[in-house]
Amino acid sequence: MSIPENILSVKIDGELFGFDGNNIEQILRVPAISDIPLSSSGIKGLSSISGKIVTIIDTGILLDLNKVIDTNSSARLLTINCDENNYGLLVDEVVGMSSVDEDNYELSNDNNKIKAIYKQKDDICQIVDECSAIEHLSLESYSPIDVDKFDQKEINTQEVTVDTKSSRYLFLTVGEEEFAISLDIAREIIFLPESITPMSEAGYGVMGMITLRDELIVAIDLKDILDVNPHNTKEQKDTRLLVLNYRGKSLALKVDSISEVKEISNNNIEKLPQKFADSKIESIFKSNNNLVSIISQKYLIDLLKENSLKEEDLTTKLEDNNKESKDMIEAAVFQIANEEFALGIEDVQEIIRYTDITPIPEAPQFVDGVINLRGIVIPILSLPQRLGFEKKIDSKSKILICVIADEKIGLLVDDVNEIMFIEDQYISKNSSDDALFSDVITLDEGKRVILKIKISNLIDQSTLDNISVAQEG
Repeated sequence: MSIPENILSVKIDGELFGFDGNNIEQILRVPAISDIPLSSSGIKGLSSISGKIVTIIDTGILLDLNKVIDTNSSARLLTINCDENNYGLLVDEVVGMSSVDEDNYELSNDNNKIKAIYKQKDDICQIVDECSAIEHLSLESYSPIDVDKFDQKEINTQEVTVDTKSSRYLFLTVGEEEFAISLDIAREIIFLPESITPMSEAGYGVMGMITLRDELIVAIDLKDILDVNPHNTKEQKDTRLLVLNYRGKSLALKVDSISEVKEISNNNIEKLPQKFADSKIESIFKSNNNLVSIISQKYLIDLLKENSLKEEDLTTKLEDNNKESKDMIEAAVFQIANEEFALGIEDVQEIIRYTDITPIPEAPQFVDGVINLRGIVIPILSLPQRLGFEKKIDSKSKILICVIADEKIGLLVDDVNEIMFIEDQYISKNSSDDALFSDVITLDEGKRVILKIKISNLIDQSTLDNISVAQEG
């Protein structure tokens, strides 16, 4: 083993350690770190640094010491590369860089994490073999968890005749009123941007223009269009822009919140009388003793056409305005605790608000029970508990109705933030087919890191077989 030219000395849990100076790429203040559920205790999380996804390692745990307090002002992050993987090493303090006196450098074979001892004046500095030490802490390929068998016989559900003629709607609130829009023209849901560009000669309700992946889109406040009294004049955390798309043209509608995506039997939708056929509201749906107004799709299309930017109005042009021409994924982004995760939209059939769940006797901890959704018994898994977080239920809780190996499963999450298209350039793919997290999505110049879940690896086949029996029970 060669002797390094320079040693970077650091403090970890009060002890002095050193790293080969040539192996250290950067010394940084501690950046924002996103947790990785179910990872080894020594893995602090992920960060986006200089355009790279970096696995953050707690060197205190790595070296069997106390954790590094990364919130301390003296804490630093050392970036290195091992086997073409990028890592960040958290340390309590950086002491300094010094050249090596070979007479004071003694190789060590006692510990595969410590490769040498170096004497510095009155101190002994332990030289860390960083790549060897983190080898066993690299990102795991999270095997699916085997859920114990459970019996469905004690669960009583009411049989309901299912009407196969149904449509999917996006439910939203404006002011204190609830509305629904057909999913046929809904493109995606995004957060309200920090700035909206004003427009000259803007029509009624027009807020201005937003830029969404280089496309200029007119944004309209839906409360003005629908003449709804605002519940609160200030923007709220739940405020979203719903982007509509029809024949290549787009329009963004500001709404106070998005509550769920729901499939509704046509038998439960009451059409308005003919004299109201050209109004903004085309039909009514009764939900939990509340009347939900379904906004006319024809009216929305006319509104979209009326407010679409013409070619000569564009200041930013796409090389190709067709989203199919770019490599993209469409994902549902949801919240668990303070972290964001995503599922491919092809895996999500519906997004519904939390409803009472019938418990299953002797079920595993993260299997909450079952619900009856339009006559279909659907098992509900607590995704927070599956990923090692604490489960909480409040008004924002949602259930994602998903399909795993042709079986309908509900995934309980804290909230759904967005449904969005994401270009490949913002996605780092996991090479392992067994990984629970298939992709790492990096947005907002690295400030926002989202782990995309490979839904087929959430639970194993034996569990799915048991769930199938439960649905039939």
